[in-house]
Amino acid sequence: MDDELTTLAFLDYLELEKTSPVRHDYIAGQLFEIETLSPQHDRLAINIGSGLYDRLRDTHCQVFTAEMKLWIPSADVAYYPDVMVICEPEDGHPNYKTQPRLIVEILSSNTVATDRQEKFFAYQTLPSFQEYVLVPQDQIGIELYRKTAEGSWEKTLLNPKEDLHLQSLGLTLPLTEIYEDSLMD
Repeated sequence: MDDELTTLAFLDYLELEKTSPVRHDYIAGQLFEIETLSPQHDRLAINIGSGLYDRLRDTHCQVFTAEMKLWIPSADVAYYPDVMVICEPEDGHPNYKTQPRLIVEILSSNTVATDRQEKFFAYQTLPSFQEYVLVPQDQIGIELYRKTAEGSWEKTLLNPKEDLHLQSLGLTLPLTEIYEDSLMD
């Protein structure tokens, strides 16, 4: 019975989001309005999303940006990741995805704690999830979390002169490309 109530609440959320002028995260039946994105945040997401799209064009993987929801049934949450890559062909729901391989979050002062803790813990419950990238807006540098073969997570800090190597996708994004027209002026 509880599963039916959760499912109904999530389905109601999906219907609300179709017509809502603002986006919401869904956490155990409660809705939390998502802050408006800054131009810098938007630029970083576009740079990363387009860089991934260009490199994944001839693969079965798909790149989604902040308009696609990620539903995590085991945690009863749905978020809008800034960028995510789905490589599972059966993950085909038009309004949400459930099997990301890569998730990227652009950090802001209002979301940094949630992105590093609450969201990361929820994302880790997804078997398909292999890499998590946190991108600060106020400085050039990346935090990369990668799932090991043993199931633990390794953290790597990248400096401005390094490239972002995404093992889960077999590709590289230079930080200069990620931060182009953002902090690189």
